[in-house]
Amino acid sequence: MRKAILFGIVGMLALTSAATAQTLVDRLIQTGKMSFRLNNSEYYIRIGDQCTIPAAGGGLGDQNPICVELQDLNGDGIALDFQITINQMVNTIQSNETVTFYGTPVGGNQVRWQGSHTFDPPACAFIGGSVNQWFQLNEVYGDFTMEIREVSSCSPDPYGCILCGVDLMLATPAINPPDENVNYLGFNGVVRLAGNSCDTGGPLRACARTYSINAVAYSGGLRPRGDVNDDCTIDDADLLIVLFNFGGSGNGDVNRDGVVDDADLLVVLFNFGASCGS
Repeated sequence: MRKAILFGIVGMLALTSAATAQTLVDRLIQTGKMSFRLNNSEYYIRIGDQCTIPAAGGGLGDQNPICVELQDLNGDGIALDFQITINQMVNTIQSNETVTFYGTPVGGNQVRWQGSHTFDPPACAFIGGSVNQWFQLNEVYGDFTMEIREVSSCSPDPYGCILCGVDLMLATPAINPPDENVNYLGFNGVVRLAGNSCDTGGPLRACARTYSINAVAYSGGLRPRGDVNDDCTIDDADLLIVLFNFGGSGNGDVNRDGVVDDADLLVVLFNFGASCGS
């Protein structure tokens, strides 16, 4: 009997080892969250009926870091989508309207995010900074790719989103010279010149884009390895959550495949005892 139990445990661990031979994209999906920051990147503003007249340009400046939840929002079975507000994208644009970015794996270590939203009727926003004008927002869009690489296990998250440490870093590749058609976020609409609302002032069609963006994100950590309750230690508490929810879904679904089952239990057992300082 003891030999049978021993062989069973060894077999379970062997299966777990094989199951954990994952791509970096898989690990990102299993984490379910990502801390993200858009750093200083080139931008332009163009005006006129066809948005061909240069009006402004330069460096966008560093934006505030944000924490995003990675979900399957388009039903393709890949939980790499996230939703953020326009103000979170570019801090000088005062609007809480949202845009959804849908993630697509590119090989095992890259993700391409694409999103667009057309507002009908237009959304009203105020653009601060050097623009300092009211803006009727017709469209927001974006398309950028980030490459994932490993960092030291339990590395602190510089943005303070993932408290138990990270082991994945994502970054857009450097593009030199900058290319306005690669890795961009854009806004189209109508500026209300000298107005005090979106209903006053002279209308002027305007298009803005930040491009060759410099974006850095962090993810990973202990959760994909079985830290179900996010207390920075994989222990009995995590094991019990999986066992109590066995056969269900949600809490305890370590690998985020929609069901709490043997695969989740094996991940917790294989990494039992691992911890990171919070």
